[in-house]
Amino acid sequence: MPAFDFMTVVTFAAQIISASVVALLLFGFQRQYRKSYLKHWTAGWTALAVYHLASFAGLVLSSQYGASAVDPRRITAAVLAAVAGYAQIGWFLFAPYELVRRRPIRMIAARRILAGLVVFSLITTVLFLDRSSFSITRNVARVGVHAFLGGIGFLIASIALWRARKRSTGIGFTVLSTAYFFYALEQLQYAFLTVSWAVAGEIPRYLNALGYADFLLQSVLAVGVIACLLEDEREAAELAGAEIEHLAYHDALTGLPNRPLFIDRLIVSIAQSQRSGHKIAVMFVDLDRLKDVNDSLGHSVGDQLIKIAAERVRRCVREGDTVARFGGDEFTLLVPKIDSIEDAAKIANKILETVKIPMIVNDRELVATASIGVSIYPNDGLDAETLVRNADTAMYRAKDSGRDNYHLYAPAMNARALERLALENMLRKAISNDELVLHYQPLIDTNSRSMIGTEALVRWNHPELGLLSPAHFISVAEISGLIIPIGDWIIDTAMRQLKAWHRRVGPELRMSINLSARQFQQQDLVEQIRAALNRHGLPAPSIELEITESNAMQNAENTIRTLRELKNLGVRIAMDDFGTGYSSLNYLKRFPIDTLKLDQSFVQGVLTDSSDAAIVSAVISMAHSLDLEVVAEGVETEEQLAFLHKQRCDRIQGFYFSAPLASEDMERFLVARNAAAM
Repeated sequence: MPAFDFMTVVTFAAQIISASVVALLLFGFQRQYRKSYLKHWTAGWTALAVYHLASFAGLVLSSQYGASAVDPRRITAAVLAAVAGYAQIGWFLFAPYELVRRRPIRMIAARRILAGLVVFSLITTVLFLDRSSFSITRNVARVGVHAFLGGIGFLIASIALWRARKRSTGIGFTVLSTAYFFYALEQLQYAFLTVSWAVAGEIPRYLNALGYADFLLQSVLAVGVIACLLEDEREAAELAGAEIEHLAYHDALTGLPNRPLFIDRLIVSIAQSQRSGHKIAVMFVDLDRLKDVNDSLGHSVGDQLIKIAAERVRRCVREGDTVARFGGDEFTLLVPKIDSIEDAAKIANKILETVKIPMIVNDRELVATASIGVSIYPNDGLDAETLVRNADTAMYRAKDSGRDNYHLYAPAMNARALERLALENMLRKAISNDELVLHYQPLIDTNSRSMIGTEALVRWNHPELGLLSPAHFISVAEISGLIIPIGDWIIDTAMRQLKAWHRRVGPELRMSINLSARQFQQQDLVEQIRAALNRHGLPAPSIELEITESNAMQNAENTIRTLRELKNLGVRIAMDDFGTGYSSLNYLKRFPIDTLKLDQSFVQGVLTDSSDAAIVSAVISMAHSLDLEVVAEGVETEEQLAFLHKQRCDRIQGFYFSAPLASEDMERFLVARNAAAM
């Protein structure tokens, strides 16, 4: 019969109570902090309390019933102690694993490991439990195997925690690693003593002392767990604070500094330059026509393009320079300590050349360009707000000059910016006040000299400045987005006028209508044209839609798709200003167009410039070989007309026949011209 004295009761009671208290304490922490590793430790200490309780119950039963052969309570206690003991090992190893790896253990793997440990505990219980009589040797061997495996596992956990302590500034990992180490030694020592007990057949004298040591080490282990928890929470708070600070001062898409951080750095740089006397360059970079990409290919493609462009701009500057994203497709650069304005110009040129390198986005090749405005401290401003505003003004000047270039700020730009803003406000009122009017320029058949159609051209009947041509306001309309309602008005008004002429003059007349770049990128453009044709009861072939060559080539694949949809409606398609853009013959044969319009810059030089004459002749010949009609714009003299007639140009448009006319004047011209041609 095993020894069973008062000190043994005290030892077991201390172990059971301490494990239960720690389990309750950790359960409370887990409810508050929601850490998964606390669940494992809570379960582990609960299992440890059950293990000690079952072991104590088994000892009591063995003392009471001695060598009772088949006492079910003793067997139940032994099984419960074995299952709880091995489950405790598993949970005590899961928690350090999550702390070291910084991620939760997969539940499927955890369940499988626990199931394996439970099965192993049952096997050892069956193997070492003597049913015929109470055997000290077998019972001690079962406990020794459990202690040995636990010691090895805790030793491995101790090493892992010790290695992980370097990433932490606190002592939590150190305390926990040390506690695990001594707990592992205590378990291995216990395994060694059980072997000695089984061999010698008597209880070692200091076995109860190990029970007290076990109680102490459990307490130290609990302190280490709590220290790790507090340290983990502190680090999480620091990381969260750093993340919040990063998000507050950096752009989420590109990771670049945002507007507030850029302004702060610019203010600091100005203060430093006041002492050192160095110049500062502030650049405002805007990607050209990004809205067209978003409208045609989607915002996800636009975001990828912005990220690529941001990285390219960042690589163009030095380590100490700042590249920030102001929002949308706008970036700002702070280049401190430049020696001359030429240095800023070189950086701007480098950015322009780098940005326009073709980008691959979703297996699609895209080409982007940028417009850059540059202001210099102290020449163009003495404070951050003024420098940024002036760089922005210079950027818009670069856009007005054709995009894909840079401009240095000049004081006169502010006046132009204010003028442009005032013009935009007046243009908004012009739309609502019906100040826009359409004039029409005739399209003349070269052979018969009869009028076969007109081109609708918008004018602004300004109440103070008089009749304004598109050159005065179309660029402002494009930048502000007013070109969309203006374009819709032009389509509706031109078709209504054509329907009236069909009734009064003849149904064979055509109408050419220009589409702006923004109009052409609208998703519902085809539906708008279809609705307008139905609304005015016009046959589709009587409408010819014109798109410039440069706009068509911005996104060639999207252009082909849209043009085909328009062709399916039955309308005619013309490519305007041919020869001034990309002039890609590869795409020209793929575009479903009906007409090429020769730009007037070539037509006006056919008599004085042999190169222009050769180009015009070649384009007409090429167009006819592709079954395309050719319209020559800007014809002003009889000699130009004779040259074009000789080259078999199909239609003529220009001041030689008529300037653009108001609708009433154009109707009289139409009747008179056709009457003369009969």
